[in-house]
Amino acid sequence: MDTVLLIQDEAALQALPWAQRLAARAGQRLVLLVFTPDPIQETEAIEAPEDSDSELVQSAFRLHQAPDAPDGPVLDCRGPNGRRAVLNTLLDLEVGQLVLHQALPSASMVGFGLVHQVARAAPYDVLLLDCGGLEGPPRRVLFAQAGGGGVHGLRFAARDFCAPDLPLVVMPDPKAGKSSARNLRRVREELAHGCDAVIQETDTPETLEAGLHAAASPYDLVMADADEPRHLAQLLAILRKLRAEKPELGFSIAISRSANAAGPGMLERALERYHAHVPRLGRAERRSLAETLDRGGRLSADFVIMLMLSAVIAALGLIQNSAAVVIGGMLVAPLMTPMLAMGLSLVQGNAHMFRKAFEAMGLGVLGALLASMAMGLLSPWDDLSAEVVARGGPNVFDLGVALFSGIAAAFALARPGLAGTLVGVAVAVALVPPIAATGIALVKAEFAVAFGAAMLFLTNWLAIVLGASLVFRLFGLDVSLGGSRAPAWVRMTFAGFAIALVPTILLLFHNLGLQMHDGVHRPYARPLPSDMREAIVQRVDRETGVHIVTMSQSDIEHGFGKEVVLAVTGTVSPTLESDLLAILGAREVVISGPDGDRRVLTPGVRVQLLRAVE
Repeated sequence: MDTVLLIQDEAALQALPWAQRLAARAGQRLVLLVFTPDPIQETEAIEAPEDSDSELVQSAFRLHQAPDAPDGPVLDCRGPNGRRAVLNTLLDLEVGQLVLHQALPSASMVGFGLVHQVARAAPYDVLLLDCGGLEGPPRRVLFAQAGGGGVHGLRFAARDFCAPDLPLVVMPDPKAGKSSARNLRRVREELAHGCDAVIQETDTPETLEAGLHAAASPYDLVMADADEPRHLAQLLAILRKLRAEKPELGFSIAISRSANAAGPGMLERALERYHAHVPRLGRAERRSLAETLDRGGRLSADFVIMLMLSAVIAALGLIQNSAAVVIGGMLVAPLMTPMLAMGLSLVQGNAHMFRKAFEAMGLGVLGALLASMAMGLLSPWDDLSAEVVARGGPNVFDLGVALFSGIAAAFALARPGLAGTLVGVAVAVALVPPIAATGIALVKAEFAVAFGAAMLFLTNWLAIVLGASLVFRLFGLDVSLGGSRAPAWVRMTFAGFAIALVPTILLLFHNLGLQMHDGVHRPYARPLPSDMREAIVQRVDRETGVHIVTMSQSDIEHGFGKEVVLAVTGTVSPTLESDLLAILGAREVVISGPDGDRRVLTPGVRVQLLRAVE
């Protein structure tokens, strides 16, 4: 593990002796991380300072060469974004504790300076120091239990600061006396036998301000914990006033913050932990990913041909109501690559890649639509299959599928070991079937279904691009690494996506509401075969006062197969029902039971005669 001292200016070098002591007590090496603003982000270890190195790097290297200093490198960290550059460098180290220097540090660790940003976001134990001009070691550590807490700070002080020649004096907060006593007792119980001898406790003062005014003395290190930001802000105000009234004291100030502390910066630290487990891509990996998507997202004859073949396969599967064939069409489609390329180009601000990917996607989708329309014209059935109708009613869950599929695809592509999962992503998001369903529905003049299928494809496209952009940004591919703001066209594109998403999401929620009201959003029934329907129509036409209500079949709903429902207003032939049952393929079956054999018609075939009431 490493103790890391961040050096951002000459004043931070005052904390070097403190960091050396902490590293020696913890048995860790001491890493000096010197940050210098620079247009190019990079970090290199300094073996020996050169004239080209900054004066700050040379000073840090020279001071770190003391004979009794802990081993550890001096790292020259450069970049346009100090917070990002420092945190990225820390991810490459095994950080045990991070030491920062700031004059009278902020209690809540909220601010725009580099130290405030790193102190808030770094997922490690942090110690903020204000040396106050104190060059030698402190005489004692005076710990103020602001708010009665400070368990982490007490542990930190007892473990890494205190020794027989450096006692820890604890001052309880009079406003939280019970909490102060309970937390101090808890820390004492955790310490090894004999270590609690260095801990002393003052009498409870009337106020924390009065206690500090009476107890503070030269060569003190006044320490507190950041677990109670509100109380800590009051404490720092007291110390600021004390310094102004008694400048001769010259005491130092230290604030500890646990890696797992709640409060300000908790979400930022969680995000940095994510980066630690899923490392950001290096320069070579970023270049390889960009080249892969740039090459695969361009318009080419191979791309258009494969997409049209995919649409033909998917259309044939939709027409035949075959889910297996539809899945085959999904696997052939190369449409995911240009969408991922669009996501990457938006994150990187690469207008050329975005334009090429958009062109490939637009022409490819047009070719796929024309191919599916041709298959629709060749289809001998006038009615739409259940697979086509199912894609005409997208809801908000389809948006979720597309969003998480885009995230999964971008994540798998950026991590070479997960490339095999892209096949599963292609099946999950189903990009081509909505295009094929749109083409088939258009030529069958089913415009409502065509509109719904087109909306499903639009939903998939928007969600995949946005999901991929989010993942690529988390992998460190965003334009901010170059020290510049996203170009205007990128901001306008994201604004356009946001505007397009609003009516899309409203429509998806509307569809979901209708489907919930109807009880099912996928059709249970499908038409009877055309020859069977024609035979039923011819037989019913011979009857007077008989009208067909429905003719359908389904293998999904329990107890329902082939069914014909008729409305009867007159007298019908006694053979009508038996004739229709024969057309439907009904036959008698023998069922054996305790009461003997009985003959019944084939289950799942029925004819209902609904007589109108005069």
